[in-house]
Amino acid sequence: MNSWIVGRESTVAPQYRNDEHGTFVAGLVCWGAALNPNVTGIDASPCAIFDLQVLPNDDPSRGDTDSIGEQELLVTLETALKAHANEFKVWNLSLGTDKLCSLDEFSEFAEELDNLQEKYQVSFVISAGNYDSPPLLSYPREKAQVELGRITTPADSVLGIAVGSISHVDYKKNGPREHEPSAFSRHGAGPNYVIKPDLVHYGGACSTDAVHQSGIRSVNTAGSVEDLGTSYATPLVSHTLAQIYHQITPTPTPVLARALLTHHARDPRTQSRVPDGEENYFGFGLPAPVPYCLECTPYSSTLVFDEALRPGFFLEWDDFPYPASLRRKGRYFGEIWMTVAFAPARGARWGSEYCETHIDAHFGVYRDKVARDTGEVISKFEGLVPPEHKNPGLLYESYQVAHLRKWAPVRTYHGNLGEGGKAGNRWRLKVQLLARHGIDDGDALLAQPFSLIITIADPEKKAPIYDEMTQILLNRFKSQNLAVRARARVRDEL
Repeated sequence: MNSWIVGRESTVAPQYRNDEHGTFVAGLVCWGAALNPNVTGIDASPCAIFDLQVLPNDDPSRGDTDSIGEQELLVTLETALKAHANEFKVWNLSLGTDKLCSLDEFSEFAEELDNLQEKYQVSFVISAGNYDSPPLLSYPREKAQVELGRITTPADSVLGIAVGSISHVDYKKNGPREHEPSAFSRHGAGPNYVIKPDLVHYGGACSTDAVHQSGIRSVNTAGSVEDLGTSYATPLVSHTLAQIYHQITPTPTPVLARALLTHHARDPRTQSRVPDGEENYFGFGLPAPVPYCLECTPYSSTLVFDEALRPGFFLEWDDFPYPASLRRKGRYFGEIWMTVAFAPARGARWGSEYCETHIDAHFGVYRDKVARDTGEVISKFEGLVPPEHKNPGLLYESYQVAHLRKWAPVRTYHGNLGEGGKAGNRWRLKVQLLARHGIDDGDALLAQPFSLIITIADPEKKAPIYDEMTQILLNRFKSQNLAVRARARVRDEL
């Protein structure tokens, strides 16, 4: 283990140190795939750690105990960030409290973590929290469990990435099936209906009576052991996020890194989109390991926009270049998914309206329509890639917050044009900035950075989309490939 540790610091007095939990977490960062060869979806690429020990021992069986308050933890964390934020971009926080997150306001703890992430341009990956009072949580959740099993602070951090646990084994009864939420894993939604957890990973499993357990495997001071908890799903996501930061050069912003991490996440049960109504348990899904989350295929093309918007302005790409192989007889075909991520302007005094800015995207086609009153043929825009986890039929603000995830820092969109395709003249992409509480008046609001990722794919995996889009972009637009570090190849010499 020592060979994978690039630095150590501790603010805990020697008599209160307990390395068991931290060593287990570190083992999953470094060797998660190797220690769990039968668990699919764990990133196997190498990853080292910086060991920062902040939490004292709270287990009497392990020696003298002590505690730490939120403010003391925040001060210690900022001290470390001042010294190391430029070098270490991903900070794994496998910790939690016993305080349920409110639906009406964000916790002060989460707000302070947001401030630190913004100030030092780092990403916190945070456990969603464990429910530990038998009987544990069933899936689907029973009505009484929905409130009791909600996430705990500081998993409500808007800029943080909260991680829930899913099961790697199949309980035929009294427990989750494979890939379903673990019986101990807390769920969302977060305050203001922000999707929490953001992502899920394998953190072990147990029956709802807690009698039968099947942990995820890592190491502690005694050797190789099993354990379970959202604390152990969290480092597996931290590992993949660290790889994204490392592989992209120059180092991406936290917003772009988060967008890339989210964009190829999928429902672990189906490898498809997380269905409406289940995002509070799966978030946006299980993240794809590197390099899959950074690569295109011959039958897909991914565009990354890393831009900023100012109040009163919007970005528009009219006549968006759509692959020719996905257009036949005036109809468009294919599957499209988009991810928008941004770090919203925030105001703690507004309670549930903590997020004060929102980036919205529209992607679709112009169609010819005949005006009823004049009979004139007009060109009208129709979106074909709607937001996920929504019902756009109602337009009240309260409904948009709860069901359209308006004001959320990450939003996904998905459209499948179907076997019959969709008619249209030309494509259009529009991105706009919304703001509230009057912060867009005058110069009070600076430019809002955001990242937008669009993937266009052929569901039949036949069309040469990547080559077509590459040629279009080279000939008509100023663009460049997302720079990825070159990998050394090792071979046998004869």
